[in-house]
Amino acid sequence: MSVQVTVTRDVAAQKLHFDATFPASSAPWTLQLPTWRPGRYELANFAQYVMWVKGTAADGTETRLSKSDLHSWHVPAGVNRVSWLFHADILNAGSTCVESDLFYVNPVNCFMYDASRPDLPFEIRLADLTLAEDEASRWALATALPWTVEEGTPVMRARDVQHVMDAPWVASPKLWHDSYREQGVDFHVWVHDTLPADPTRFMSEHVAFTRAQLSHFGSFPTEEYHFLYLFPDREVRHGVEHEDSTVIALGPAERVKSEEGHMEIIGIASHELYHAWNVKRIRPAEWTPYDFTQACPSELGYIAEGVTTYMGDLFLFEAGVVDLQGWCGLMTKLLERHLNNPGRLNMSVAASSFDTWLDGYRLGVHGRKGSIYVEGAVLAFLCDCRIMAATDGQASLSTAMRLLWERFGRPRKGLEASDFWDVLEEVAGEPLDDLRRDHAEGTEDTWQPLVDAMATQGLALSKRVDDKDLTRVSLTPQSPPAPPMA
Repeated sequence: MSVQVTVTRDVAAQKLHFDATFPASSAPWTLQLPTWRPGRYELANFAQYVMWVKGTAADGTETRLSKSDLHSWHVPAGVNRVSWLFHADILNAGSTCVESDLFYVNPVNCFMYDASRPDLPFEIRLADLTLAEDEASRWALATALPWTVEEGTPVMRARDVQHVMDAPWVASPKLWHDSYREQGVDFHVWVHDTLPADPTRFMSEHVAFTRAQLSHFGSFPTEEYHFLYLFPDREVRHGVEHEDSTVIALGPAERVKSEEGHMEIIGIASHELYHAWNVKRIRPAEWTPYDFTQACPSELGYIAEGVTTYMGDLFLFEAGVVDLQGWCGLMTKLLERHLNNPGRLNMSVAASSFDTWLDGYRLGVHGRKGSIYVEGAVLAFLCDCRIMAATDGQASLSTAMRLLWERFGRPRKGLEASDFWDVLEEVAGEPLDDLRRDHAEGTEDTWQPLVDAMATQGLALSKRVDDKDLTRVSLTPQSPPAPPMA
């Protein structure tokens, strides 16, 4: 028994028509649309893009369904077929968009499910997408979902609601593909529209940071992984992690082909791959499993995004994608964002994590809160240096993250704050209570701890205030020139 979903495009109107048949139910049931999506810890109100929802009874009678709440609909007993129309004109890494040369769907935006039966598998038929080998401009399909072609039509399958909502797809006649294999895992790279200036370098750097991350975790969560790149000739910059894939959007074309754009892409890609372990599997208890019906605030955004931001950049150095000067440049940008945000001194990064569900990722009230990415990454760096100093370089934050993967990520056990800090203490051989108190759950200034931590890595950190009253940072190697090692 599975949910049979047929998806049809209306390209001119930029809309998607969904026709879904659910296993029969003799009682009334609730048709649920997710209220948020993984990777963006705020309410998204996707129902604003739903044009209508209809139910079809056994005798063929079709009626519009009434809402149970803002994101769910009441389905009468005996109705197991429903359809809806979704407006799909937003192109970023977390959205859904249909255009003449692009069929991009993030199911968590637009797929509905039976709220009482989240374990039902899905079978998804792309009714008007033909994948024919002999077409000069044939369309290709990129997704981590298993799929087959039945009578020329792609049919994808998902285990359950958790699986389908975290598995986007991209179809396009302009889809470039390459792949590589590391430690028994197949990695696929798909690029829609604009190809980076040097595809050979692009691929070799993917191999490098993938190999570096795999070497530290020791294993990968899945047998294959897909990088789905959207590089349109328009302004966009965004990356979103998924269970077995990531979607990364960057544009316009001139930016994609530039050196700066290339390094942006590689930096985002390293960050998103690290998410395959951290947050997709090493996941806060509040998000295990995902509850798409409501806000799910957690104070652990500094682990989910902060550790990932720090490690994503650090593994570029570990992989040789950037040299010491390059790593210092990445850290300088991060520290300047940190020091120029007065909100870090008003609200802790743990409390700021909780409050992403209030004002999302917007700046919000000036000076109110910190960033789970920036302040979280600074905290991760301080933890890394503390562990290395306590163990004479024999262990690091990566050592702790590997333990967290083995104890919490692999068995899908939800993470609590105490679990994280206990593992750090175990690896360091001493408690890191002051870092938790002052910089995770408190708002103490980080400047002197940062100066001291950099010194342990052979780096000198200084700051000045420019003519715009902004803090500028200088980070330079001393002797020996050794940055933190993952």
